Order: sequence, then C-alpha cells, then structure tokens
Amino acid sequence: MAIPALCGVDHCHLNVDDLAAAVKWYQQVLGFNVIPELAFWDEGKGPLTLEDQAKTIRLALFEADGRSKGIAFGANATQFLAWLEHLAQLEIKTVVADHGVTYSMYFKDCAGNSHEITSHDYEAIKSALT
Repeated sequence: MAIPALCGVDHCHLNVDDLAAAVKWYQQVLGFNVIPELAFWDEGKGPLTLEDQAKTIRLALFEADGRSKGIAFGANATQFLAWLEHLAQLEIKTVVADHGVTYSMYFKDCAGNSHEITSHDYEAIKSALT
C-alpha cells in the first residue's frame, strides 16, 4: 500500500511510551524513517529524529511521560482524500471536521498522541465528501 504525500511542517517534539514501538508505528503508518546522521543524539530515550519520505518533515521522539500536543500536517485536496483512505485501510479511527474554510481529520498514533491533517482546498474536499 502506497503512503500518500504530505506537505508542510519542519519538526515536532513528541513524547512516546515506547521509543522502539513508536519508531515502528511511524515507519509503517506515515512512512517516516530514522535520520542516520542525527541518530547519535539518541541515548536510549531520545531524541530520535525521524523524517518523512519527501525529506520535508521531521519528528523528534522522546520516551517520556505525558502527551505531546501532536502535529498538524498540511495536505492538498488529493492528498487529504488519499489520507482518509489510507488511515481507513489501516483501521485507524479518524474524525473529519468541516471548519467552513478548511477541512481537518484527527487521529491518534500508537502512543495516544493526537494528530491532524488539514487542507485549505475546501471546495474540492467538500465536493468529494458529499
């Protein structure tokens, strides 16, 4: 299954319960991989920096208590709709919100962090969803 593209965001710091499990989740679900040049920072509890396939988004994972605020990834209409299908195929619950000028979908990762994919291509998404 091909993982849809994203656009936007530099990096975000995320707390996770289990660093190894989180790395696996981000690889399988979002297509992120560890950046070898930055892996030296990890002392077993992070930070472990991952990057998406397009090399435009970075996440710094820390094995720590507490939930992080998550990330709002950007997407165009085609990407947004592809992400809805991709997450549904992986049986990851999404909540879609019509904000009147944008659409957002909300979902959680394996550690319970909330994330969002948002698109400003409002009319295209509205037409596709109705």
